Amino acid sequence: MHQGGTPLEDKSLDYYRERARAECEAALNAECAEARRAHAEMAAAYDRLVEIAELELRGDLPPGKVASMAEVLHDREDAEFGGHAPKPITDVTE
Repeated sequence: MHQGGTPLEDKSLDYYRERARAECEAALNAECAEARRAHAEMAAAYDRLVEIAELELRGDLPPGKVASMAEVLHDREDAEFGGHAPKPITDVTE
């Protein structure tokens, strides 16, 4: 989201806001469910980037905090994504 621990610039925020709007529009106009879902997920991701950057700009969130939290989650022993994915459940009883 940002380089070197500095918040996104206003022009970057405007770009991400526009991308979120464009992805929402693409989701509404998509012809299949898979494309609608993909565009909606991208719109949500751009919205999150903007929300995090705005929190950083207001000083409500230290710059880099989200990235450091993501790294900690990624490095956990039971992380779903990363080098230590949990083993799949093979014995399911109902």
